Amino acid sequence: MEYYVDTAEIDKIKKIINWLPLDGVTMNPSLVAKSNRKVFETLSELLALTKGAVHVQVMGQDRDNIIKEADKLSSLNKDRIYVKIPVSKEGLAAIKDIDTDKVNVTATAVFTVSQAITASKAGAKYVAPYFSRVNKIEQSGLILIKDIQFSLNNYNYDTKVLAASVKNAYDVKELYKLGVDAITVPPEIYEQAHQHSLTAQAIEIFNEDWLRVFEDLNIDSDFQV
Repeated sequence: MEYYVDTAEIDKIKKIINWLPLDGVTMNPSLVAKSNRKVFETLSELLALTKGAVHVQVMGQDRDNIIKEADKLSSLNKDRIYVKIPVSKEGLAAIKDIDTDKVNVTATAVFTVSQAITASKAGAKYVAPYFSRVNKIEQSGLILIKDIQFSLNNYNYDTKVLAASVKNAYDVKELYKLGVDAITVPPEIYEQAHQHSLTAQAIEIFNEDWLRVFEDLNIDSDFQV
């Protein structure tokens, strides 16, 4: 399981990398706009701040401009930059014609098995189905991801499934159970998924029992006098 944090806000990334074994960062145009910073400024800081992959989306609308932007983004760091390309016809045309041995591609805005398979056949290293958005139209995001994983395995593609648009801790648990390759989640959802009142209660009991005997909360503490 790979953990990606879905945000372009540097302060939030700095906080979460202190405790989460993060594999990288994903961002989309909406998140970049929300951060109110330019893409390449953010990318430069992220590459210095983190060690993992950074998935960043093109804004070109036609094949030629998508390829041009993909090359420009990849030139920052060919190993760590993954260029997100939506799976429209123009996007699929671009993925097909990009040298995916030199430019890492993440096919994004995936809503069907056909889109995922075609992007994989064209050379995408990740496909990113939008989990919660499928649920909103009264279909199952979980079934979609399961079907994509099954189909990729059936054709022996190495493409990984990156579950995106994950909106709550319950969905994170369900994706764990499914065995998805990777998830990208907003920082606050990771926090929700890793918090439990019984954990806090257990720590409180440990501390109370310890302080009945020792002076302070330190493993080298002396006994109380």
